[in-house]
Amino acid sequence: MVQVVDRVGALLGAFSQERPVLGLAECAERSGLSKSSAHRLLTSLVEIGLLERDAAGNWQIGELPLRLAAIRLSHRNMRLEVVAALVHLGQRFQAATAFSVPNGGEMVYVERTDSVIPFAPSVRLGSTAPMWTGAAGRAVLSLLEPPLREALCDSPEWTALGDGARARITSEVAGAAGRGYSVDRGEFFDGVAGVAVALRRSGEPVAAVSLIVSPERMTPALEREMGEALRHLVDKITRGTTLPATD
Repeated sequence: MVQVVDRVGALLGAFSQERPVLGLAECAERSGLSKSSAHRLLTSLVEIGLLERDAAGNWQIGELPLRLAAIRLSHRNMRLEVVAALVHLGQRFQAATAFSVPNGGEMVYVERTDSVIPFAPSVRLGSTAPMWTGAAGRAVLSLLEPPLREALCDSPEWTALGDGARARITSEVAGAAGRGYSVDRGEFFDGVAGVAVALRRSGEPVAAVSLIVSPERMTPALEREMGEALRHLVDKITRGTTLPATD
């Protein structure tokens, strides 16, 4: 049993932020297992939700670890402190709020409060979205080096966007790196626009906080005001709080 647990740990440890999707040969090589042993364990891990297999036959982290991560984060003082302060900002701007964390090339939503002005359904906690689709993920991407940004965005969905859409998103991420907050004007989420700022640990982005409104309300003035408010909140939190580890 101990040997099986060690092998499972080695397989799960093969996945990283830089390589969130792996083929069988890569899984075997990175975990030190034979291909046959790796395949048997990978198949079992898919059955219990620890891993998922995509249409191309590659493996990636499944939904179960994301739900477990949300539970772990729910006990972090940082998260509780951030969300409490974020709620006040949501009330100030009559906006919904979200707290999310990066996992590979996706953002996982672990906290959400609704606006007093109804405008869109709440996202399901534990749900995920590609980083490039929303303000939270773009805030995280803006703190990363360009090669890593490209690797995290690389997917069939990203390629299918076309040159114009990819150029707009790339420009927005670059703009976020300069001004300190990112903006989503509702291009990918129906009826939802937002502003977000990433939180860092040891220089690395580990979470993002967002203020969310309807696209009709998202004026340039509101973008700036919400962005600066989030920046002030994150600066205050990171000066006085130990952020969660990424391992």
